[in-house]
Amino acid sequence: MKIGDLVRKVWTSQVRDAAGLGLVIEAHAGLLAGNPGPSYKVQWSNDYGTFWASEDKLERVSENR
Repeated sequence: MKIGDLVRKVWTSQVRDAAGLGLVIEAHAGLLAGNPGPSYKVQWSNDYGTFWASEDKLERVSENR
């Protein structure tokens, strides 16, 4: 995943529909907020907000090329 990718929360997330789609606006490769792998700052649609999420919580919808 990289900056500019369009994402959504994984199917098992309880807030998947509320968050809608999101745009990755920042990436962090190391340990961040207790997540051992990469984390991504996502700006969500539906006025949901902008939050950091670990890679395992996100599903890529469309790639930035």
